Amino acid sequence: MKKLLLLLSLAAPALFAQTNDVPMAALTNGPRTTAVDGYAARVDSTVITYGEVRESVAPYVQQLMRKYKGRELADRMQAAYIDGRETLIEEALLKAETKTRELSLPDKVVDDEVNRLIRERFNNDRALLSRALTDRRMTFEEWKQEVRDQVTLRIFYSQEVTRRASVPTQAVRDEYERTKEQYFIAFKVKYRFILINKGKTEEDLAAKRKLAESTLRKLRDGADFDAVAKEVSEGDLAVSPWREPKDVREELRPALLNTPAGQISGLIEGPGEFYIVKVIERLEQGYAPFEQVQKSIENKLLTAERARLHDALIKTIAAKHFVERY
Repeated sequence: MKKLLLLLSLAAPALFAQTNDVPMAALTNGPRTTAVDGYAARVDSTVITYGEVRESVAPYVQQLMRKYKGRELADRMQAAYIDGRETLIEEALLKAETKTRELSLPDKVVDDEVNRLIRERFNNDRALLSRALTDRRMTFEEWKQEVRDQVTLRIFYSQEVTRRASVPTQAVRDEYERTKEQYFIAFKVKYRFILINKGKTEEDLAAKRKLAESTLRKLRDGADFDAVAKEVSEGDLAVSPWREPKDVREELRPALLNTPAGQISGLIEGPGEFYIVKVIERLEQGYAPFEQVQKSIENKLLTAERARLHDALIKTIAAKHFVERY
């Protein structure tokens, strides 16, 4: 989750400007071993407080509170706060590195981002922005500098990680072959059936068998299956969803396996009923073709490559800066 939090922070500078309804518990329940507030970490001269950690993970904690309870909730929240702290440490390291490298942006880029944030998060209402800044005890220029830092950080991160990450087509093909079993598709079928109950007596059975046999002849002579089904069937008339043979009655399985799409089976006799099956569609078993899953495999490998580049970048930067966790 840590990398997800970092990517979200890079994608959404000045996050405080967004309004949200976060339960007070999500904002005040920090790690079980910490006070309500205090130092969580330090990167060079930048201090990260527990309040900042709680604020950064509040939306994620809100999701956890809806999904978990009791001890599991407490453990997951503890893990979220630890990840949140690491995320803020990594963000502080990236900011420190951009300053070390003296990266800068044209004023127009920053102005455009400021105007976008005011338009999208404050409904283009500068008075609303001013109230939000007042609540944060922050001047407009301080906020603008924060936006500048965030945009600089995003561009730096994109250059070092996002844009550098690539996956050769052969690597995607190799991954497909290595994990091919994941892409096996079992045989599935859609079908309809006519059901005729055998009845309770020998006389019923003889009559129902005669009806079933005459129904099959009628269908083989070209009668419409739907019309005949409405006339004689005592079962469900709907087309089934995609099903594997193992998920249907045992006596129907041979017909589903052996009847071509659009064709009808012979007369099928079960313990208490006769069936005539019409196969609507068939999906033969086999492996999903490479072209069908290529994009998903590429995305998986690309995510892994970005994670590798991310870890390498943070490790390199951390070696050049002072980091302390409390």
